[in-house]
Amino acid sequence: MLGTLYVVISSSKEEDYQKVKEELLEIYPDFSVSPYKESQMEKDAVEFFATCQITKEKAQEVLDQLNNDWDGEVDDCIAYGFNTKMFDSLVYHLNFQLYD
Repeated sequence: MLGTLYVVISSSKEEDYQKVKEELLEIYPDFSVSPYKESQMEKDAVEFFATCQITKEKAQEVLDQLNNDWDGEVDDCIAYGFNTKMFDSLVYHLNFQLYD
């Protein structure tokens, strides 16, 4: 299955993007991470995508490491950093989707 993760971080600094990217790859090294761009969701923030081939079971394991309180099912879920615990304090928003 194809997994896509949309990430928004509350910083526009290159070094912060690199830090979050490295942490993400420590959690799941098979992610392919896109370059970042200015976020349309949050001011002074950047966004990027991470994609991978992953099983539904492994996706649940990874999601559990990324955030402690997802809204939705494993194949389509979101999380916000202002009311949950993210894998990095700079992460503002995550959206994960699985495709057959």
